[in-house]
Amino acid sequence: MSANGNNTALFSNAHHVNIQNLQSTTTQTTIIPSTILDPALQILLKNRATEATHTSKTAESAPKCKEGTRVRAITDIINWADDVLDSPDSPAKSVLLLRGPAGAGKTCILREVTSRCQEKKSLVGDYFFSTRVPGLDNDAAFVATITSHLIKTIPELHDPVLLTIQSDPTIFEESLEYQVKNLISNHIPSISADSPTPRIIVIDGFDECREPKQRANLLRIIHRLVTPPHFFRVIIGSRPEFDIRTAFDRPPFNSITKILRLESYDASDEIYQYLVDEFARIRETHPAKQSIPLEWPGQATLEGLTDKSSGIWAYPATVIKYVDNPRRHPVEQLKHVINASSNASSGRPFAELDALYEFILNPPDTDILLIKRMLHIVVELARLDCSYPLLSTSTLDEFLCLEKGTTEITLCDLHSVLSVEDPDRPYIHFHHKSLEDYLCSPDRSGMLHQTREDTLADLITVCTHQLQHWNSKLSHSSANVVFLPRFGTLMPGSFGGALHLHRFHHLH
Repeated sequence: MSANGNNTALFSNAHHVNIQNLQSTTTQTTIIPSTILDPALQILLKNRATEATHTSKTAESAPKCKEGTRVRAITDIINWADDVLDSPDSPAKSVLLLRGPAGAGKTCILREVTSRCQEKKSLVGDYFFSTRVPGLDNDAAFVATITSHLIKTIPELHDPVLLTIQSDPTIFEESLEYQVKNLISNHIPSISADSPTPRIIVIDGFDECREPKQRANLLRIIHRLVTPPHFFRVIIGSRPEFDIRTAFDRPPFNSITKILRLESYDASDEIYQYLVDEFARIRETHPAKQSIPLEWPGQATLEGLTDKSSGIWAYPATVIKYVDNPRRHPVEQLKHVINASSNASSGRPFAELDALYEFILNPPDTDILLIKRMLHIVVELARLDCSYPLLSTSTLDEFLCLEKGTTEITLCDLHSVLSVEDPDRPYIHFHHKSLEDYLCSPDRSGMLHQTREDTLADLITVCTHQLQHWNSKLSHSSANVVFLPRFGTLMPGSFGGALHLHRFHHLH
C-alpha cells in the first residue's frame, strides 16, 4: 500500500513472478500512555475522592436545576467568576460565598455553575462535600482531589506535582497544610499568573464537612489558595452555620469575600412553574392517568404549594416525589399533602417542610418506633469514614436481627424522602440533608427525635450482641474474620469493614 493509502502492486512492472509458501503475519501494537505506569500518579488517584466531583456517578444521578430556573443566582455567580480582579471600579474579591438554608437549592446551582465554568475553560477544580455519600463528610481527600484536577487543567503543574509525590510517596499521610504547601504552593511561582480566563475552584456543601475544626483548617487552605502569588478564585456553597458565618464576618475573609444570600432571590415563579410542569408530567405518565382530571391540581392548589415552599426547593421536590407514586393515586396523595400542611404551626421557618416530613414518616399500620430506630441508625452510620456503601436493606435486617425483608417493608412508604433502590448508590440514603436536620432537631421532629447518645448506645448494644453471637461460632470456623485492635475481638468481615466500631471506643 502506498503512503497515500492507495493499493499498488508490490512488484511494479515485474513479469513472471512466482511466490510460494507465503506466510503473512499481522502485528497489532498497543501504545500504553506513560502516565498509566506512573506510580506517583497512581498514589495521587488512590487518595482522591472520585465521587466528590461534578462529573461523578453521584452527580450524574443528583437533582439538576430545571431549565429556566435559578437564572438570576446562576448569572450573578458566573458574572463574578468572569469579572477581572482589581478593576478600578471595585476592590478584589477572590472568594464568593453562596449562603442559604438547607433545601434552598445551593448544590443544584453550583453544579450548573461548575458545568458552565468548565465550558468556559475557567474551572480548574471542584469538590462537593456530602453527608449522604460515604467518605465525603470530611476533609481527608480534599487536597488530593483538587490536585488531581489541577495537573489536568494547568499542565505546567503536572510534572512538578508528580515529582513531588515520587520523592515523598507518603505525602497524603501528612497534614493538609503540608500537602497543599508541597503539592501546590511550592510550584505556583514557576507558573505564569496571566491566563485568558480566571482559574475557578468550586467547593459545595462546605457545612457538610462535619467537624468544625476541619472546616477551620479548610478555610486556612482556601485563604492560601487565593492569596498571591496564588491566582485561584474560589466559589463556596454552604449553610450559614455559626462557625462559618463567624469566619466570613472577620478578617481575613470579610475583605476578600462576596456573599450571595440565596434567600434574597425570589424563587416563587420558578417553583410555581416547576410544579406546573411536574404535575403535567404526572397527568401524562401515571398508571392512573385516565382518571386524573385535566385541570388537576388547579391554580389555587399550585399557588398554595408555591407559597408553602417559602423558597425552599426541598419542599416542592418532596411533594412531587410523594405524589408521583405509581402504586398510589396521585389525586389522593396530593390531598394527604394538603391536609398535612393544614396542621403546620405558623412562625417556624420550616413549618411546612416539617409538617410534610411528619406526615410521610408516620405512615399508617407501621411500626413507628422501628422507623425511628432505622432512620437514626442511617444518620449515624453515614458519619463513618467508609470507602464503600454502608447499609443495604438486607444488611440492616441482618445487623438488627430482623426477619429478612423487614427493612424493605418498614421503609416502603418512605421512598419520597429516602432511597433504597438507586443502582448507583445501592444503600439506604436520604434524598436531602434537610431530613437529617429534621430528625436531629427535638423541636422539629418531636416523637421521631432521638439523641445521638441514645443511637450510639443502641448501636453498641447491637454490636455487643452480634460479637457474642459470632464469638460462639469461632470455634467452628475461623474464615472471613477481621481483627479490631481497639476492641481486641474478632468480627466477620462483612461488618468489620463497614462499621468501624473502634470509632465508638471513647463512649466506654
